[in-house]
Amino acid sequence: MKIPQLIAHRGYAKAFPENTLLSLDAAVSAGARWVEFDVQLTADEIPVVLHDDTLLRTAGHEGSIFEMNSADLEHICVNEAARFGPSFPEVQLSTLENIVLWLKGFPQVTAFVEIKTQSLQRFGIQKAVSQVLSVLEPVKAQCVLISFEAQAISLAREGGMAATGWVLSSWDLAAALRLNPEYVFCNWTRIPPGWKDFAQYPWSWAIYEITEAEKALEYAAWGVEFIETMAIGEMLQHPLFHTTSGPQPQTSVTTPAVEPGLAGVFNPQPWG
Repeated sequence: MKIPQLIAHRGYAKAFPENTLLSLDAAVSAGARWVEFDVQLTADEIPVVLHDDTLLRTAGHEGSIFEMNSADLEHICVNEAARFGPSFPEVQLSTLENIVLWLKGFPQVTAFVEIKTQSLQRFGIQKAVSQVLSVLEPVKAQCVLISFEAQAISLAREGGMAATGWVLSSWDLAAALRLNPEYVFCNWTRIPPGWKDFAQYPWSWAIYEITEAEKALEYAAWGVEFIETMAIGEMLQHPLFHTTSGPQPQTSVTTPAVEPGLAGVFNPQPWG
C-alpha cells in the first residue's frame, strides 16, 4: 500500500487560524514535515503570510493589504474570529521574515511558499518574486516556491530556486509539460472524472483539499505522492498514517485534541 506524504495546507488550518506562525508550529508539532503557506506583499513591498488580498475574512479589518504598510499591520490579529470566536485573541499577522526565522529551527521541514496572484498582478511578477526570494535566501534549500502563474515559476528558477511547483488553475497538462516544474498542485475538483494517469508524468503531484485518509490513499495508489490538507492533525493521527509520521519535534505549541465544534463548521474555502 502506497502512503502519500501529507502537506499542512496553511498550517494546521482546521484547528488554528490559517497562515499564522501558531498554525504552522502546530502542524509541525502534530508531525508534519511538509507545510504550505501563502504570501502577499504590503504597500511597502514587504512579504507577509496571508491568503487573501484583504484582512476582512481573517481579521475583520476593512481595506486592501496593498494599501497598508508593514508597520500598519503590527497590531492586527488574524485570529479568524468568525470561525473560532475568542479562542485566539492575540494571533498576529506574520511577515515572511518571521516564518524564515522559525523555519531555521526545523531543518527537517520543507515549506511550499505560494506567491498569490493578486500580489504578482499588483507589483509585477519580477518584483514580487524577487522580494520573496530575497527573504527566503537563508532557508532556500528548505523551500519550494509555488504559484498559479507560470512566469513566476520560471523567474524563481532563474533566481536560484532548486524546486518549484505550479498550481493548476485549469486542467492543462500540456502547459505543465512545457513548464516542467518539480511539483504540480491541483484541486481535486479540477481532475477529470475517472482520470487516474498521475504516474505517467515527470513531476510529483500534490492534490488538495483532502481531509479523508481513504481518499488520500486512493490518490496514492494512482501515483499521487503528496496530499495537501488543512486537517493535518487528524490525518496524521489516522491509523493509516500515524505509524509513518516518525518522532515529533519539540515546538512552542501544544497541539490540542480537536473535538467536534472546536473550529465551528469547517469550510476550507477559499481553496488555493
